[in-house]
This record gives sequence, structure tokens and C-alpha cells, in this order.
Amino acid sequence: MLFVALGLVALLGIGAGTAWFVSGGFGAGEELRAGDWQVPFTTAGTEVIGTDASIAFGAWMSDTAVVRAQKDGVLAYDLKTGKRVWGTPAPGAQLCGATPGIVGGRGVVAYGTTLKVCNHLAGIDAKTGKLLWKTTIPAKASGANMKSIETPGLMLAGDLAIVRTAGQVSAYNPADGKKMWTSAPSQACSTEDAAASPRQVVVTLRCMQGGARVVVLDARTGQYRGEHRIADDYGVPDALVSADPPLAVWSGGDRATILVLDGKGGKLRQFETDEKVDLLKLNGTIYIEGGHRELRTAVRGDTLYLATFPVNTEGGGISRDDVVAFDLKTGRKLWKSSGTGANMLTFVDTGTAGDKGLLVMEEGGRNEPAPRLTRIDPATGKATPAAELPQKAGGESRDAHIYYRGDTLVIMPFQSITARSAVTVLRVEAE
Repeated sequence: MLFVALGLVALLGIGAGTAWFVSGGFGAGEELRAGDWQVPFTTAGTEVIGTDASIAFGAWMSDTAVVRAQKDGVLAYDLKTGKRVWGTPAPGAQLCGATPGIVGGRGVVAYGTTLKVCNHLAGIDAKTGKLLWKTTIPAKASGANMKSIETPGLMLAGDLAIVRTAGQVSAYNPADGKKMWTSAPSQACSTEDAAASPRQVVVTLRCMQGGARVVVLDARTGQYRGEHRIADDYGVPDALVSADPPLAVWSGGDRATILVLDGKGGKLRQFETDEKVDLLKLNGTIYIEGGHRELRTAVRGDTLYLATFPVNTEGGGISRDDVVAFDLKTGRKLWKSSGTGANMLTFVDTGTAGDKGLLVMEEGGRNEPAPRLTRIDPATGKATPAAELPQKAGGESRDAHIYYRGDTLVIMPFQSITARSAVTVLRVEAE
């Protein structure tokens, strides 16, 4: 039997037990400032999916709390103090997916009734941790000797939760779990990826006849708007990086190909980058197949921002990348960022269009020069330091979702590979 730690260790009933792999919040440490806090990963663990019990599927932020949806359940911490305010165990054997954010104070998680299948959804109140509803979704069980598991892609389209499985795409109301619509391509096609916005949902298909396609659906009704059939020599795109406008990307080795579509799937333009870009999943793990892909990309208005593929700096030991910007109206490269240090850059979720420029976090690791926030001028690509961060935040941001709201920076890594803290919250006044 496993145990659930909610502050103190408490025993749950047989069959419902699970183990929390993140401890309670900690106050300011030696290297942190007043009001800053971190939640460290614990060393306790068991095999849930593969060998890493720390994997998170959702990194949420509300007005009062940060919430981590991880394999064994969902945990919430007070934004000001780091104190755990609630914890909800996985309704089944384990969580296996989550929406990338919350809407109306609610999120949606996916879970499995066994360790071999991800076949249910549940709505959760992000303020209280209360489970609001449960429903079954189509799912394929993994083989008896396989450690991997196929997971659905969960996204938000305005106030709807979009769920992509291999055979269909559906929309649910996060408040009550009501299914609003379902779109199933055909017996001859499977869904490969999806992206969502309040206006439309974009899906890539792999078809036995007719090759690959990009299909555009109305987000409110699921109604078919149109599609683009991809030439056979391209195949299924490596990623959908935006739903509005629809943007498909092929990594292509030393350069990438970008396809820009309109709201009915019509081809507007196609262009290539002049160097290799980074399309590696920030939330990737070899034990998870499918799911929502968090990428080092951003779209602001008519500008696409991509990160270059990381390279070792002179002397080795440190990787660095840059940001490249492209005008989606013309396909023209606007600039490549300059002035940054020998660091990895991660885009920061500011919740706005970025009037003050693109905000990124720079860091070179735990023992490198202190990490910092940097603003990149959207017109020129010039990078300007915005705020120095404590050294203890080094090593935390490389594979994380990062929020910046007001004067609060929240860093939530998806797993404990390079990171030591499941949550880092810093009080920062970015210039």
C-alpha cells in the first residue's frame, strides 16, 4: 500500500492510495530573498510510468495559487507563502495528462484506471481541488511488457477543453464535463497533433489514402471549415505551433519549413528558416506517447518566434540558443536576437501580447552566472537585461513553464532531470 502526504503522512484506503513526490512549500532560503519560495522534489518515489515519478502534465497559475498536476495527483500552493493549500490524489491509478492552463477557475486532467491505459477525464476546481466530474474517453492500452503509455492531447479553446485521441477530437465544458462536440476524421485517418484557440481547432491527420492533412474546425461547434492536403514528400508536420493563425512546422535537419494557413485551411505561404530550430518538447519523456506538446516557440500577432537549436559554447559545458523572428505576412526573417549571454532562453508566459517586448528567462545552469529575465525588442531583436534572479533559480527553467504576472515569476519544471525544485516563485520587478 502506498501513502499520501498532505502536510503529515496520512493513510488512504486500499486501492486509492498513492504517493506524493513533492514536499510542502519552503520559505526563503540562504540564496532566496524575502517573499521568494521553492518546493523541492523529494527523493521518495515508486514506478508509476517508467521510472520517474516526478513528471508533471499541467503547470497552472491562478490569482492566489500555483498548481502542479503530476502523475500521482494535483497539488496547490499559496502564491504568497508557498504553503500547500490542497492536494487531490489521482482519481484512478495515475494522472496521464492535463490542460496546459485553467479557465474559469477550472482545469481538466486525464487519468487511467490502470497503469496501462489513459481512459478518463476529470474536471477539477483550481481553488479547492474538488473533483467536479468524471467521464470516459477512447484509449488504447499499452502492451503487457511496455512501460510507455499513450496519452490524449489536452488543450484549451476559450472556455472549452479540447481532447485529442488517435481517432477523434472532442470538446468538453470544464464546469460539468458535458461533451459539446466530436469530430472523427475517418477510419482511414488518425490524428497526430492539434492546436487550439478561442476561434478554431487545428488538427494534423495521417491518412492511409491521401497522405497527410491539416484540418481546421470551428472551436465552438466542431464544424469543418476546411483543410490543406500536404504534398507526399513532406509528410505529417513535426509540430503545430499555433491555431490562430494555423502554423505547421517541419524541423528538416539544418533548417525548418513553416506552413501558414488561413481560417479555412487555405495555404497563405510557405517558407524556410536559414538554420536549425528547436522543436524538442519541454515536457517530453520517453515513457509518454502523444499528449500536449509544450515547445520553445511563441506567436505574437503576425510574428513567429522560434528558438535556435542549442549549441555548445566555446570550452563546452554550457549550451546556448537565440531567438529568431519571422513576419508571417511575408515569410521574411526579421532578426536574430543579440546581446544575450552563453545561456539557454525560455519564453515567459506573460498573459499579454507583449507590448514591452518578448520576455525570456536566461540561465546557464546551477553554477553559472546568475540567471536573469531579459526583454527582446520585437522590432530589432536587441536583448536588454530586465532583472537579475537568485542563483538558486539556475537550472530550474530549461524544461519548465514560466509565468510572469505583476511582480511574480513562477517556474514549474515538468520533471526532475536538471531541476531540483518542483516550483520556484520569485518576487521580481522586471524593467
